[in-house]
Amino acid sequence: MRYKVLLVDDDKVFNEMLTEALSEEGYMVRSELTFSGALKAIKEELFDCALLDIKLPDGNGTELIGPARDYGAAVVIMSAHGDISAAVESVKLGAFNFLEKPFDLTHALIEIARAIEFSEIAKERDTLLERHAGEARGLRRIIGNSHAMKKIRETVRAIAHRNVTVLIEGESGTGKEVVAKAIHDLSKRKNFIAINCGAVPDALFESELFGHEKGAFTGADRLKRGWIEEADRGTLFLDEISELPLHMQVKFLRVIESGVIQRVGANTSTKIDTRIICATNRNLSKLVEERKFRDDLYYRIKVIGIEIPPLRERPEDIEPLVRHFTADIVRELGISEAPEIAPEFIGCLTSSQMPGNARELRNTILSIMAMHSNLRRLGPELLSSEMITKTSDDPGSIPMGLTLDEMERRYVLQILERNNWNKTRTANALGISKSTLYDKLKRWNIT
Repeated sequence: MRYKVLLVDDDKVFNEMLTEALSEEGYMVRSELTFSGALKAIKEELFDCALLDIKLPDGNGTELIGPARDYGAAVVIMSAHGDISAAVESVKLGAFNFLEKPFDLTHALIEIARAIEFSEIAKERDTLLERHAGEARGLRRIIGNSHAMKKIRETVRAIAHRNVTVLIEGESGTGKEVVAKAIHDLSKRKNFIAINCGAVPDALFESELFGHEKGAFTGADRLKRGWIEEADRGTLFLDEISELPLHMQVKFLRVIESGVIQRVGANTSTKIDTRIICATNRNLSKLVEERKFRDDLYYRIKVIGIEIPPLRERPEDIEPLVRHFTADIVRELGISEAPEIAPEFIGCLTSSQMPGNARELRNTILSIMAMHSNLRRLGPELLSSEMITKTSDDPGSIPMGLTLDEMERRYVLQILERNNWNKTRTANALGISKSTLYDKLKRWNIT
C-alpha cells in the first residue's frame, strides 16, 4: 500500500528535495507552500501523514494540526532552532512528533513511518471500539427474553453487515423501527433516515423519494436531494411500505435493482449506495394476491424477512420492557428516583391484550409517571380499569366490581390455567418468585 503524505513548507527548494526523497521511498506526495494551500489540500484529499512547518507566509502551521487530524492524517511538525517550544506545544495539540531543522533524512523517514504506523493502529482500535459499541447499542435496543426476540437478535447480528434488503412485519407498536435501527447500528453505515410512507401525499412521492432538479416543475426553485440520495452510504427505513403508490412501485424497484436514481427533471443518473429496510403492519402477500402491491417488488424487498410477534404472544417480554421503559421515562422526565415495580403491576400488564403492543405499554407507564409526582411504587391500583380488564377474549376475563385481592386471585388462576398449572412457568409469567406464588396459593386455599 502506498501512503499519501502532505508536505507543507514555504521553502520551495526544501520542498522539492524532500518530495523527491519521499517519492523514492514509495510515498505519494503533495507539496504546498502556504497555509491556505495546505488547508485546501486537506479538504480535497485524504492523507496518511502531514509534514507541517510552523512558520508559513499566511498562517501558523500549528493551526493545521486539528484539520489534518480530523481528516485522518498523522501529523509531524518541522521546526527551526527558535521554534522548539512551539513544536513541543504542537505535540500537545495532537502532533505525533517534531523534526528539528536541519534534520537527518534517514531519521525523518523513520519518524514519518512511525507516525503512520501509530495512526493506523489507532484507527484500527477506534474502528473496533466503534463496531463493538454499535453492536452492543444495536442489540440492546431489542428488549425481550422470549424465543422470538432472541431469534430476531440473532438474525439482526447475522445480516447487519450484509447489504441486503429487509422487510420487517408486525402489528403497530411492536417495534419495527427499533429493529431497523438495530440493524443499522450494527452496520458500518452512516446516517439513518426513517420515512412513514403513509404520511406522504401521492403527488409528492416521486419528488420526495428521488429528489428533483431546479426548475423541474412549478415551485421547484432549487435542487432537492430525495430520501434515497440523502441516505447514501446509510440506511433508508420505509415504514408502511404498503402505502407506496402503485405507479411508484416500479420506479422504486428499478432503483433497488440498479443502484442508481434519477432526480425529477434530471437528464443524468446518480449512483447511490443506500441500504433499504422496509416495514409493514399489513399482510403484504395478501395485497400481492389482490394486485394492490407488485409481486416483483415484494420479493425484492423481502430478501430477508423478520416478523415481530404481538406482545400478547410473548408475555415473558413484559417485565423486561416495563423495566426498560421505566428507566427510560425516569431519565426523560428528570425524576430523581425510579419507583419500585410491583410484581402485581407486571402481572396485570402481562394478562392484558395490549393491542397497541410495546408502544401502548410505554405510553401507559409514561402516563402514570407523568400524572403522579414523587411516585414510589408502580402498583396495579395505578392502572385504569380498562387496562386491568383488557385481558384475552377468553370467558375467564376478570370482571369489574371486585376487590383487588379477588382480582389478583382470578388473574393468577388464569395464568395458571394458561400454563397448564406449571408453577415455574406461571411464576415467571407473573414476574414473581416461585415461593411467592406458593404463598399466594396457600392464602387462597388453592392447591
